[in-house]
Amino acid sequence: MKTTLFFLFAFVFLKVTAQQTVTGYVLDANTKEPLIGASVFYDGTTIGVVTNTKGYFSISTEKNSTAPLVISYFGYKNKIISAVGKKDLGTIYLQEEVEQLNEVVLEPDTWSREKKLRIFRNQFLGTTLPAQKCKILNEDDIRLYYSKKEDVLYAYANKPIIVVNKFLGYKLSYYLQDFEVRYKTNVNGFRLTGSVFYAGTALFTEINKKVKRKYVKNREITYLGSTLHFMRALSAKRLTEENFRIFKESLEVNPYDYYKVEKIEDGSAKVVQSLERLNILYNRWSNSFVVVTQNPFYIDAYGNHSPVDVVLFGGDMGLLRIANTLPLNYESVK
Repeated sequence: MKTTLFFLFAFVFLKVTAQQTVTGYVLDANTKEPLIGASVFYDGTTIGVVTNTKGYFSISTEKNSTAPLVISYFGYKNKIISAVGKKDLGTIYLQEEVEQLNEVVLEPDTWSREKKLRIFRNQFLGTTLPAQKCKILNEDDIRLYYSKKEDVLYAYANKPIIVVNKFLGYKLSYYLQDFEVRYKTNVNGFRLTGSVFYAGTALFTEINKKVKRKYVKNREITYLGSTLHFMRALSAKRLTEENFRIFKESLEVNPYDYYKVEKIEDGSAKVVQSLERLNILYNRWSNSFVVVTQNPFYIDAYGNHSPVDVVLFGGDMGLLRIANTLPLNYESVK
């Protein structure tokens, strides 16, 4: 029985055109008092700082990045800000988070929390070896709802989901914005997972001050053949050199007959891919496919692509989840 699964994992995307240091102040919107210790970070990276006693922060990137700045403080609504062409963001005001009652759900939820949580773990963390080394520290903060009418599992969280990944050596704070697992029934009457989508902002931090050798090794293993590796190789027009082979159905093709890559001055790339399914073979062992629903899309200097919802991966790449996700600013040791 052949199953097709599309997976889309999205970091929030906003375009930043130049490498720079960005500064600003974070204050309470009502009292105008500084918020001390507020987190300011580039989404999907390890690049983060906290505000000082005056609410001041200064944060820098090493490369041109599409990642926005995320400002977070416990008990307040997150703010996502583009730093396009700016060095000083001035004063940023955060609003207190108002505790709201759960939404009124007219349709009864027929699934147990245990079942929903098991599916959430599998689809959020994955089912790979790294996923077995991951633990969500605050599962009680995750709200889950199954709609029988839509045949969709939804997840919500008002607090960041904290994941400790003992395979890669990171602690991940993930601010979940959207999570959906959609099911479908095929022609033979079998009920299958049709698609998985989740989006949010994320900050990676090291578990240990000194990175262990096993983490260095595991990170490189995880990187090779990943979507991040693929996008970086595509942007640099090094797919063949990086051991990616492209097939149309069962016929191997020249990648650049199907990909038009135009480098941009800021280190990013503009890409046009033919709107047909292309199969990807990495190093003879990883089989995946990619479908693009709209052109062009862009890849920044870190390998982050946008718009995130127009590039869909299936096969081995489509099965990877948070447990196999590296920071966007990860540097390969090759």
